Amino acid sequence: MPYAPFACLAFASFLLTAPAALAQTTPAASTSTAAPSLKDGVARRNGLTMRLQAGQMSRLSAPVTMDNGLVVRPDGIMISKDGTRQMLPEGKAVNMQGNIVNFTDDMMSAPAIEQRARQVTGQPTETPVPGATRPLVPQRLATELRRTEQRLQLLEQLSDRLAERTKVAVGANPGAAPIDSQLQTIDAQLRR
Repeated sequence: MPYAPFACLAFASFLLTAPAALAQTTPAASTSTAAPSLKDGVARRNGLTMRLQAGQMSRLSAPVTMDNGLVVRPDGIMISKDGTRQMLPEGKAVNMQGNIVNFTDDMMSAPAIEQRARQVTGQPTETPVPGATRPLVPQRLATELRRTEQRLQLLEQLSDRLAERTKVAVGANPGAAPIDSQLQTIDAQLRR
């Protein structure tokens, strides 16, 4: 019988908080097909070490090893591969890769971030960026670029002809005369 006042007090506090908790439940959170709102990992909240798994948060009951070998114990102590020990700070979390991150900023899933942004702003999360109203390249520069491209093509032709000339042979070879003529024409075009 000495526990009866405590039981009544607990039941009364449940009745007082239940409507508020139910009012805060969103339809998306109550459906089983909704994407998890939290990423997997471990977090330190209100002095407790919590396990985040499949969008649910529960008290950590056994050590968890992250991808980089970091072990997080139920008492909040993190042990790295080299044996270094550190307490997981309040409000921080460890993601599955083993990185220490802010719980509120980094442990929410992308759908949860988008849903939260829509709730706060009432708009989609995409931000429209107006297109350019003027040409991307000034006309003077565009003209110079075209001229440079033409010169590059001529230089490539010159290089090809020089290679052919070298193959044919040096000197008064009858096959070299047409190539020499082409080299002189390209050279004249480059000097403009």
